[in-house]
Amino acid sequence: MRIALYVAAPLLAMVSGGSAVAANICRAEKMTCATNMPVDGYCECTAHGVTQGGTVVSGSRRTRPLNATAGGCGDHPGAPGCR
Repeated sequence: MRIALYVAAPLLAMVSGGSAVAANICRAEKMTCATNMPVDGYCECTAHGVTQGGTVVSGSRRTRPLNATAGGCGDHPGAPGCR
């Protein structure tokens, strides 16, 4: 049984798109989403076809539940962490 747990946990992280293991949070106007961008950098969250830009905070400073997905770099492709 313990072996199944060791196998299932990494698979769950891969299936979820990695957002479950993201260390930082993007805090936009009314949206929050998990991100791997560096703290204090630019980020975007997307929900229901709407994208909002925001600032990255550390995951430990999350005050609101996650309600969106990471939206990329959009208007700031040169921001730290953008590819």
